[in-house]
Amino acid sequence: MMPSPAPWSRLRLASALAICAAVVSGCSGSFGAFTPPTRNMVLPDGPPVEEIVTVFDDALQCLRGQVPGGVTFGVGQVVDATGRESYAEGASGRFLSQGAGEMVQSALFRAGAAVVNRRNPDIAVMETQWGIRDIRQQLPVNFYITGSINSLDFIPGGGTSFTVAGVGPQYRQSRILVGLDLSLTDAFTGRIVASVPLQRQMFSREFGASIGRFFGDTLVSLDAGGQQREAVHFVLRQMLSLATFELVGQLVDESTYRNCRSSVAQYIGGSDQFQTGAPEAIQAALATASDLATRDAAAPQQAAAAQEQPSGSREVAALSVEDHIQQLNSQASVLGARAIAAAEEALAAETLDVQAQKTAEALQLVRAAGQYLRRAAELGLTGPAGDATAIVVQRALEMATEANDRMSAAAENGTDAPAPSPSSEATGSPAAAVPGTPEYERIPGAR
Repeated sequence: MMPSPAPWSRLRLASALAICAAVVSGCSGSFGAFTPPTRNMVLPDGPPVEEIVTVFDDALQCLRGQVPGGVTFGVGQVVDATGRESYAEGASGRFLSQGAGEMVQSALFRAGAAVVNRRNPDIAVMETQWGIRDIRQQLPVNFYITGSINSLDFIPGGGTSFTVAGVGPQYRQSRILVGLDLSLTDAFTGRIVASVPLQRQMFSREFGASIGRFFGDTLVSLDAGGQQREAVHFVLRQMLSLATFELVGQLVDESTYRNCRSSVAQYIGGSDQFQTGAPEAIQAALATASDLATRDAAAPQQAAAAQEQPSGSREVAALSVEDHIQQLNSQASVLGARAIAAAEEALAAETLDVQAQKTAEALQLVRAAGQYLRRAAELGLTGPAGDATAIVVQRALEMATEANDRMSAAAENGTDAPAPSPSSEATGSPAAAVPGTPEYERIPGAR
């Protein structure tokens, strides 16, 4: 009969068996180190994808239908102003999320608010430049939210450990303090009507135990423990959801606000309410939004009534549009001719100062002429009259560009303007003051 192995021998045998079992399971499973190079590794299944839900969503949902009608929100810049970057543990950039603005937009949707896209207007601007959309069809904003995440402090933590004969527990804790400020601005006046400052401490803790014993001549040590750490970006989303609730809640009546806030009061510390807005300014902004909504709602009816007018009235409206087109075309032609004259004077100038002055005048004139011509084209300018004006404006642009290039070359060489060529003699009188960018009113029947 074989003698029973020593305790330390049994421990070695158990350890060897455990290692073998791990290796075998890795070979038969999808352990990456043992997957052949010619086969794809089987990806493990993790938890399911789910919608992001915060504890403040109930309060936001409670505001649905309570926001005054006709009020439209936009979200501007909600920036990370902490400047903190992290490159440890695989991180390679900013410590905090750069998508705070999108989180605020989602919170506004939870509250049932009307939200327009002001974070990426590239599509609308591009389609307007292509001439397939009128930018004035975009809904105006009554209020917009902006702000920043401006505090990120790592609070020194602490811990403890206690061992007796190599056996004992250990514990450690640390915290991060994050602060942000969101503001609600009346888009009609630019006045900030409400502001909400928030801060939150996020904690991280580690705990465990260690055992170290000798079995014969062999030292066996065992460490076991765990770590708990709040998800920084999820906590940030909670803060932004609460701040959005507080801002939107200042636009509803106080009883509704208090009722909705009571459902999440256990998750909020400090003050009973964050209503730090200006009530008079908020009421004035809501009144302005209501007036604008009433006017916009009446516009389609007024347009329909205009279509039902007698044919004579419609002909008068059509004539007014044609007159406006002709007026714009005439102004574009005059400004183009003046731009040509100014460019010729710049090309014929004998000093650099005069050349710079006349070149700037020509560029401003041709820019204004292009604006008038573009507006006339939008209203329906076609035919020989439009072509003739376009040729004048194009010639003015070419001469102004030539004068600008010659002036730049002379400035780089440090010399006065070159002698004028025979074909560039000044003609006409000096151009008058350049009119400002034209302001256009909507003409009845205009496209």
